[in-house]
This record gives sequence, structure tokens and C-alpha cells, in this order.
Amino acid sequence: MHELSRILFIAGACPFILLGAAHALATPLRVEERKGLSPSDKGLAEQMARATLRLTRRTDVWRAWVGFNLSHSLGAVAFGLLVVIAGRTRASFATEGPVFAPIALAISSTYLVLAVRYWFRTPIVGCALSATLFLASSVLLLLGP
Repeated sequence: MHELSRILFIAGACPFILLGAAHALATPLRVEERKGLSPSDKGLAEQMARATLRLTRRTDVWRAWVGFNLSHSLGAVAFGLLVVIAGRTRASFATEGPVFAPIALAISSTYLVLAVRYWFRTPIVGCALSATLFLASSVLLLLGP
């Protein structure tokens, strides 16, 4: 049962790695780029590049938006990779699993709430899958060997 818990734990990381990478690839780096996360209104992207933030005039809304998207992608991929590292071997999972499985469940559940509230179907499905896999892994860990 411990090995199944480890496999489910690692599987829970996969949607975060895949969706985080896809999110980065869908982020346009230039106003004129048309990618999945580009505003549907091309004029809006141009307006974003002309508008500064109230917080600081040192950047514009476009660059801040690109940075938010890329850092969000990096966070999702980094979380997934940390989970894979914690579960990479039976020995590492035996020591790290009891600590990381509940944390992974909490993080994936938080992402699921955000996905339901603010995003769209693909991240909702990915976060729900991850949370379910982390929950199953955690339950198996609690049941013991």
C-alpha cells in the first residue's frame, strides 16, 4: 500500500508540471504575439502596454501581466517537481511522504478553489485530478503499510 501511495503522490504532480509548462508556452511575451493567453481584443493588449500600474510607473500593465503569468507557471512546475523529488524513491517517500502529502493536498486544493472561482475547465480538471490523487495518497499513508 505504501508503494501505491507513492505512485499516486507522483501522479498528482504531473498535472501541475504539464499545465504549468503549457501555461508558460501560452503566455505571449510581446504585445503583437497572438497566443492562448493573449487578450482576444488586440487593442486591449496595446492599451495594457501603455498603462502603468498605480503601485509604480516603472512598469506597464502588459509587462506585469506577462510576469504574473510566467511566475504562476514557474510556481506550478516547481511545486510539481518538488513533489516528484520527495517521492522519487521508496526511501525518500518513506521519510518525506508523511510531511509532503498533506502539504501537497492543501496546495492542490487551494489551486482547485482558485481554478473554480477564476479560471476555466482545463485547470479545474487538472487541479481536481491532482487533489484527488494527493488525497488518495494521504489516506493510504494514514492506513499504514
